[in-house]
Amino acid sequence: MKVFAIAKRIIKQFLKDKRSLAMIFVAPIVLLFLFSYILKQDDSKPTMALINAPQIFENELKNFAKIVDVDESKIKDQLKDKEIDGAVVFKNEKIIVQFEGTDNARTSAVITSIQDTIKEITPSQFELVMEPIYGSDEMETFDSIGPIFIGFFSFLFVFILAGISFVRERLTTTLERLLVTPVKRWEIVFGYIIGFGFFALIQSLIITIFSINVLDMYNVGDAWEVCVVNILLSLTALTLGMLLSAYANNEFQVVQFIPVIVVPQILFSGIFSTAFLPDWFKVFGSILPLTYGAEALRAIMIKGQSLADIGLQLAILLGFSLCFIVINIFALKKQRSI
Repeated sequence: MKVFAIAKRIIKQFLKDKRSLAMIFVAPIVLLFLFSYILKQDDSKPTMALINAPQIFENELKNFAKIVDVDESKIKDQLKDKEIDGAVVFKNEKIIVQFEGTDNARTSAVITSIQDTIKEITPSQFELVMEPIYGSDEMETFDSIGPIFIGFFSFLFVFILAGISFVRERLTTTLERLLVTPVKRWEIVFGYIIGFGFFALIQSLIITIFSINVLDMYNVGDAWEVCVVNILLSLTALTLGMLLSAYANNEFQVVQFIPVIVVPQILFSGIFSTAFLPDWFKVFGSILPLTYGAEALRAIMIKGQSLADIGLQLAILLGFSLCFIVINIFALKKQRSI
């Protein structure tokens, strides 16, 4: 009977905790839907441009790709803007395959469609030449998605650090005592950001240096610029973690936010390609900080761009941080001991 009494108490406790019930029953369904929708991309035919291609090649390629008319002088611009996935140029007994190079799904779809077409009709004297705009045709999968992992792990662990540490400040009533002093709320928020940010800064530097120098991750940009992006992404995670911790009663509830806040971000950051998904589905990624952090890191490490070239992504990340800071300041009004 004592066993059933304990079990009954646990059940009643969980039934009163709506957040835990949502994590158990709702979150898995939502995440399974997102994973299944992304991984079941039915429309995987790449959009291709053809230059000087024999008619027989074009007719066969239509079985594996969508053919569009593009002026040869505009091919690189359209590849960079991802308006087309690839281009095939017949020149001097060579089949030159051009593609953007940073999206594994697009690259694989382009190369596969060309190889399948060649097997069917192209004479052996044609040499197949790969010309990625960014990166190298020898890049491995990890080189392509490595920058995303740099941003993701920085975001994840800083989010956990901030969330759990801020809850602990409330559990020990440290925050409550600060709130009854003459210290202003914005001073408290910025003080915590600087304090936690010190460790976030060190973590960002360690991850960046280890990835580039030890793992030998592909990088054609400046390492210090990678650090800047990583630090700004960590700041976003720090301020978000502090904000959400204000609505958690203990460390366990902070961890509960991970499936809802962190996991969806990795789905839209580029590790799982959304190249062939409808535009309405991609809207979800536009409201997630990691999407912009991953874009910025790949732009520097793979495309060799500078901070000036990714100003929009940096501004959005900074905007996220400032927004979370402001909400944190107002959230302190309702702060309570737990």
